[in-house]
Amino acid sequence: MKFNNQIYAFLLITLSTALTSVLAQQPVRIQTTVDSELSSICGENSSPYAERVRLIHRLPSNLAPEQLERCRAFLESTLAGQPLPDLEFNGLKNELVLALLRQREGLTELAGLLVRMSRAPETDATWRDYCVQFLGKCYPRIHDARSREAMADALWEALRTRRRGRAAGSAARQLMTLGRAHPEFPLEKVAAASLEALLDPAISDETRTALLQVCGTLGERGALPTARALAARSPAPVLRASAIAAVGMLGDASDLPLLRRLAASGDVRVSRPAAAAMDRIRKSH
Repeated sequence: MKFNNQIYAFLLITLSTALTSVLAQQPVRIQTTVDSELSSICGENSSPYAERVRLIHRLPSNLAPEQLERCRAFLESTLAGQPLPDLEFNGLKNELVLALLRQREGLTELAGLLVRMSRAPETDATWRDYCVQFLGKCYPRIHDARSREAMADALWEALRTRRRGRAAGSAARQLMTLGRAHPEFPLEKVAAASLEALLDPAISDETRTALLQVCGTLGERGALPTARALAARSPAPVLRASAIAAVGMLGDASDLPLLRRLAASGDVRVSRPAAAAMDRIRKSH
């Protein structure tokens, strides 16, 4: 029996030693694999777009500091000179930010980078808009006060000054979402700032579309005259549908004649939101 116990102990020690050796080698192997995949992700070889997206989705949540730095460097690369078209190039960066948001480390550095890129004039307009959207998604994951303050400042700045593209509308949406969970973003302030932007005659249709929804959702009735006017005659289908929906959220029984006329339209992009808006008003009044 004593001899058998000695054999058993020997086998356990041998197995433990072998397992320790394997585990010691595993991180090196994984890091080498990830380094190779990052080369493809960052465009250092000729990997096609779909393969680069697939590799981003495979990234582990424990990237090493130098690997995180490679990812951030790729995010700072610009569209100029890229072989990929705008939507694919920025789509890659979008997927990579999502992967970085899942990391155990490096979130504060990512937040700082998003703030810088949201303002950088050399960054293309599409990516600046993406960065504004990501600021809202990143904020709840960051607990450093200075980083949070910088992200909040960038969002308010985008709403206040970036109205000719899509960034102001994106900022308003993110501020509204944050305001539901974070008291440092008072919803009445978000509503007032969104209304002020909506009334700016220089804003783009994309921004106006988003701001109508924010104002409608937050009950900002100052947006109602603009929503009524756009619902009645805007030639832009998406903007008009947004205005009709805002009338449904903010209007009253006096808006039903307009909505009935719109609901009779042969254009479903007009008739469907008008029917929904009528139903909403009838239920709420």
